[in-house]
This record gives sequence, structure tokens and C-alpha cells, in this order.
Amino acid sequence: MFMCLLVTTLCACGQADTNSWVRPDWSKMNPKERFNALTFTTPAYRNEALRLVIEEANRVAQELNLQEQLPITQTNLLEAYISPPRMAQGMKAIGNITTSNYVYYVSVGNKFSFLVRTHLEEEETQARSKYLWPVSQVDTNAAYQLATQFLAAASMDVNALNTNCDLHIDTCLLESAKGKHFVPLYWITWSEKNNRGLGGASIELFLPTKTILQIHVNKSEYILRKPLEITNLDYLLSQTNAPQATNAHGKP
Repeated sequence: MFMCLLVTTLCACGQADTNSWVRPDWSKMNPKERFNALTFTTPAYRNEALRLVIEEANRVAQELNLQEQLPITQTNLLEAYISPPRMAQGMKAIGNITTSNYVYYVSVGNKFSFLVRTHLEEEETQARSKYLWPVSQVDTNAAYQLATQFLAAASMDVNALNTNCDLHIDTCLLESAKGKHFVPLYWITWSEKNNRGLGGASIELFLPTKTILQIHVNKSEYILRKPLEITNLDYLLSQTNAPQATNAHGKP
């Protein structure tokens, strides 16, 4: 499970130099200066990036018909993390937000890529304690069909995944692999054939309620969504006089 990072806004001393922002001369910097350059951001940048991530989360919630109070707004977030812009450019990962139901990640190619239930481990534990079905009711076909419907609804390239990857469908067997009962949690995984099983995608479902517990799409080429784009970066990074908005608990 991916850990949701707390909101951190670190700022280098002095005014932003937009001419040197893109290509700083790292060789002339001491370690502290490099750290400041790497983590430099402004409240204006953070607010704009957060706005874009929230908008994308609303689109995803609608496309997947998630159990969410819509619209998602900044005021009803539990946590948020926005990467400093230089780190975001390098990793192509803008950040993530957490609601009471899901964590939404824009972490691959500046695109929505991961979705995780906020209380995933608790829900898995509850499922194991309440649902105990005979193995004769295992239905990997239904799990696969539902998984591909969800991925397609979120504009993930199911055809490419099926072409480039090996498919694995697992469920939660009890009393060892030869047990007589299972819990209807399903993991559907696409592992790239020519990449030692890396890349690809995975989705975890609770089939009785058709609930998505997590989605991970690990390569941008499998995500057909448009990347989020911050078009006025220089301006946002020049706004260093705005009040600093940080919160130790990660709430915007």
C-alpha cells in the first residue's frame, strides 16, 4: 500500500530566479543550497497544483462511480501532498490527495495513476472476518470483467495491458492453498512479459459489493488520460510574498 505523504511546503531563501530555475548549476552549490533548490516551491504553485489534482480526482470519482461526497473540495480533504515543482518535473509526479474514502495519486507521467481505499487494511480485515465462502463460488471471470470495466472507465489501456502483460488473478484462500473456503477479495494483475514482471497494472476488488480497493497503473503508456499541466509555472514560482500555508497534520 502506498503511504500518503503529509503536506510539506519548503521554500528557498530569497526571491525565485525564474531564469535559473530550470537549469541550476548544481556544481556550484553546497548541499544545503542543492536541497533548497530541489525543494523550492511557493504557495501559489502549491495552490494551483492542488486545484488540478482535486479536479482530476473529481473526474475519476465520477467515471468510476466511487462512494464519494462530490464534489471533492479542498475543505473536505483529510490530507494532501504536492511535490515541489523541480521534484515533480523529475519524477512526473505532482502529488496526491486523501478523502475519507480514497487516496488519489497523480504519480506517473503527471497523470492519475493510483487509487487506494483510505482505510484499506481495516476493510480487508473486516472482509476476512465477515465473508467466508466455499471455494466453489470463486469467480475469477466476474472479477476480471469488473476489473477491466473499471480500468476502461478510468481511461486505462486494457488492450495494451492484455497484449504486453501476463494476467494473474488471485483470491484470498483460507486454510492453505488447498482450503475449502475463501474471502471474495480478488487481485487482478498485469505483469509485463519482457520486463521481469515489472510495470503493468493491478486492481484489487471486493466482488460482493463491486468495490474498488486499489488501482495501480505503473507506466504512463497504459494511461490514456491527459497529463495535468501547469501552464504558468514561472509566474507561480515568482509569487514568493504570499503567506506561507503549511500544516503539520497535512491538511491544506
